[in-house]
Amino acid sequence: MDKPGVVLEPETLAWLDALPEAAVWLDLEGRIGWYNPAAASLLSGVQLLGSSLADWLQPASALQGPRWWQGSSDGLLGLPGKRWRWFRPSQAPYKGGWLCILHEVTQEYTQALAYASSLEVLSSLLTQEEKLEHLFQRILEAAVKVVPGAEAGSLTLLENGAFRYVAQIGFDPELTQHSVSYQDELRWYGLGEEAWLLGKPRLLVAPELQERSGNTATPGLEVFQKAGKIEHLKATVTVPVVLQGQVMGTLNLDAFTSTEAFPKESLAIAQTFALQAATVLYGLLSRRYLSELALQDALTGLGNRRALEEDFVRIKAQAERLDLPLTLIYWDMDGLKRINDHYGHAAGDQALKILATVLRSVMRKEDQAFRIGGDEFVSLHLGLPLEEAPEVIERVRAELHVEVSAGAVRVSALMDLATALSQGDAAMYADKRRALRSTEAEEGL
Repeated sequence: MDKPGVVLEPETLAWLDALPEAAVWLDLEGRIGWYNPAAASLLSGVQLLGSSLADWLQPASALQGPRWWQGSSDGLLGLPGKRWRWFRPSQAPYKGGWLCILHEVTQEYTQALAYASSLEVLSSLLTQEEKLEHLFQRILEAAVKVVPGAEAGSLTLLENGAFRYVAQIGFDPELTQHSVSYQDELRWYGLGEEAWLLGKPRLLVAPELQERSGNTATPGLEVFQKAGKIEHLKATVTVPVVLQGQVMGTLNLDAFTSTEAFPKESLAIAQTFALQAATVLYGLLSRRYLSELALQDALTGLGNRRALEEDFVRIKAQAERLDLPLTLIYWDMDGLKRINDHYGHAAGDQALKILATVLRSVMRKEDQAFRIGGDEFVSLHLGLPLEEAPEVIERVRAELHVEVSAGAVRVSALMDLATALSQGDAAMYADKRRALRSTEAEEGL
């Protein structure tokens, strides 16, 4: 050790030298006059004696003066580096200066910052009106930002028994086009179902990470090896996103640079973040469900009149942009009142559900169907010329055991929804009258 600037009593010196925490003596100007081995290890490779403590440690709050370590409102001193370390000083007057012991609180301070930051970000998401996909991405961005060591990550959501990737950072965008089964995700997690349901974080590092991936991957999951950059990962943390004992999804945080990227506090922060995220996800999904209900016909599951109003504008603009035809077909179930009167309303409801199912079955990916009244339905067909509409109508009729009248109209660039519906309704009634005349002619034979 360098020549000391202060002489300590043998008993005090022995006690301070044995401390596992850094200890220094400072003169009234804040210059170091003595330090113990723990301080030498903490600030290795630098000339300590005669230097100012402010040369090595910075207060969490901006303060000036030789005794800044005493006046800090939060009492925290930070050691800069790739990952900051934080200390809370204890000081007492001693031999015309100050004896300071630096208690490291990096883990506690990092957790406190991360908890406050993540809770603020996640809570704000509940007030956003963005698309869910954007909100999922922001949740993941917040996780990568606040969890120490995270450089990349992905977020999955449990839907229909499989985990769908809804957000990614640092991976192939193709990842968000895929899902993985519940059992495959549980095997990749690897800590068992009890830990899974408790939301316990799991850390894997290379090469065990690659071995686990190879051993648990089932046929058809090769895409995750590539899109998930498994061979390039050095460490990964997986946390089940759990609310009230139910796994809603998984949060995966990854590092490409080091197997030691995730310190112990990372796991605790990731677990707390996942718990906060579960609450936010529940709120977002509940909001989506309520929004879908508001745009959905309760009986058939098709879009309702409000959904038609919103989608008509969007699809018509798309047709104009792509220079494609747009055809509207107006449908009416003949004899619904007769079914209700003879067989009951349950039978009538079932007939309406069957018509909705058939409409879905003949729809292409770009087509949309809506129930806008008791027995009235409308479908929009992007890219379908008007002259091909009769073929669609006949395919629907061929699947039904009830009579359906239908009329088609080409939606022009200047046509609004009210006009399109009025013309479609007129075409449907013309079809109904033709069917009636045909039936009367057959009965008169």
